[in-house]
Amino acid sequence: MSRVTERNKPDDEDASQLKFPAGFNDEDTLRHMLTISDVKVLLEVTEMTAQAEGKPIPDNPVYNKTKDYVSTFARFPDQEVAHQARSDVPEENFQFYEQVQLVNLCPMEAEEAKALIPSIKMDDEQLQGFLDNLTLTRKNQQV
Repeated sequence: MSRVTERNKPDDEDASQLKFPAGFNDEDTLRHMLTISDVKVLLEVTEMTAQAEGKPIPDNPVYNKTKDYVSTFARFPDQEVAHQARSDVPEENFQFYEQVQLVNLCPMEAEEAKALIPSIKMDDEQLQGFLDNLTLTRKNQQV
């Protein structure tokens, strides 16, 4: 009799095949995945709201590290540009996970995008058109 352990347990999670843990499989969660830029905007709004209401801004290691991370890696600094970036890779053509990863990573070439996000099965020419739009949005933003 074979004993299932953590070591020989069958893989039920594989992002390259869009197989996520149970908590990530419901439609609501998938539709509301956040990009790094979305998190940056949310933290900024949280701080502005706290200041306006005279409440203290969160000051703990996790919050501060998260804020530093999103400040470093957010590709689109404001809400309007972040929204435009999501429209450059529409959900009609991509799974939500793929859409978020494309906006987070901003690959320049279709081959690079497929290497980073193996679940993308679109032909290179069509994918390159979406990536070019995303790159244009990134270049045209005011920093």
